[in-house]
Amino acid sequence: MIFMKHARLLPAAAALLALALPRPLLPAAGDGAAQYINVLHFGADGTGAGDSTPAARKAIAAAADGGTVFFPAGKYRLSETIKITRSGLTILGDGRGGPAGKRDAGTVIVVDSDASGTAFSFERCNYSGIKNLAITRAGGKQGPGAALRLEKTYHCFVREVLLADVDCGLDCMDGISPLVEDLDIKNPSGKYGIRVHGSGRAGERHNKIDASLFFRVAGGAGANTAVNWLVVGPNVDGFKIEDARFVGGGRALLCSRGDPGRGDVRPKYIYTDRFGCDHVNLEGIVIEDASDVFMTNTWIGQNKRGAGMVLGEDFTGLALITNIRIRGSGGHGMHIKGGRNIYIQNPLIGACATSRDLIPADAKTGCGILIEEKVSHLRVTGGGVCPLPGQGARARQHYGILYAGDSKKARRNFVRISGVDTAENPVPFAPQGLSLDHDP
Repeated sequence: MIFMKHARLLPAAAALLALALPRPLLPAAGDGAAQYINVLHFGADGTGAGDSTPAARKAIAAAADGGTVFFPAGKYRLSETIKITRSGLTILGDGRGGPAGKRDAGTVIVVDSDASGTAFSFERCNYSGIKNLAITRAGGKQGPGAALRLEKTYHCFVREVLLADVDCGLDCMDGISPLVEDLDIKNPSGKYGIRVHGSGRAGERHNKIDASLFFRVAGGAGANTAVNWLVVGPNVDGFKIEDARFVGGGRALLCSRGDPGRGDVRPKYIYTDRFGCDHVNLEGIVIEDASDVFMTNTWIGQNKRGAGMVLGEDFTGLALITNIRIRGSGGHGMHIKGGRNIYIQNPLIGACATSRDLIPADAKTGCGILIEEKVSHLRVTGGGVCPLPGQGARARQHYGILYAGDSKKARRNFVRISGVDTAENPVPFAPQGLSLDHDP
């Protein structure tokens, strides 16, 4: 009787045991697909000698929605792009490499194609992504394009990924809320490191990308490369990047409108925090056209061939730029060419216009901030536009802040300066009517 009493509890105990088992060990309900797939079980070559493209495709096909395709530590050569249209699918590696010179550690995906530089392309899927691996190109291969692509996706992700010696890094086009965390790009040879953009109008439909989130992004390249590290293109509605630093290359950030003739719309709601660059080849930041730009804690250092930051002639505003630090620009520290409703708070700009190639020493036109005549409703408050400690005799720009119009136009266009230290600049403000500090 006691045995029979406890025997009735066995089905319930078995059910509880099944629930307690790790999810990857259980088959998915319905089609028998597995939650956890190892590509080696489908014939992938972890030495890099053979082509792992067929095995990767079979593993993805065998995985369940919400499953994981695992690439153990090793090298995996891909001769073609792997397209992923499955939702909830994770491509998982076993580490993205060790310290410099030891990139063979962890999981390395090697793109071995002259036709395309793309390893994985996520298209029209939801909640899928890639994590914890490195992607590089095979020696001598010149396949163009981004190593990773997200196209028309919804909440897809890229996490803990190293992109080394690729053409371009990551291309995000159309879709909602792509999430990028801990992305490192080394030595790209193409036009951009990261590009975020919408494809524009197709018939009656407007294709855009919404609410892109980027955290902890870094890049490094040779001083003579022209790569634009981050390109925020047309048809972007909401973009945020936090904790980013780029060294070398062309520009750190380029915002552009695209082609208005085909219906492209300027990017809007651009947020940056703790964003910076050193030793870039051109301007540090160029915003050709955008609206509602909010930048905090920005630094630009030692870009000796261009201005620190440029707001273009087509810029529409609003811009709120707080705590920007610019040091060692070959051109002007900031060049405000156009726009309205621009607020610059607490800038610290020094050692600009030190390149005789761009601004000859006898021209006496180097500025901490140059404001063109068409700009309206601009305020600069606090901070300093002056030599920085330890910069030496060449640290002094000729003008602290220069407005291209006269005092009357400055007042009429609401271009005013207050509380800005311009010590040791021969001309602190020009015209003098820019300053509110001495108004009656």
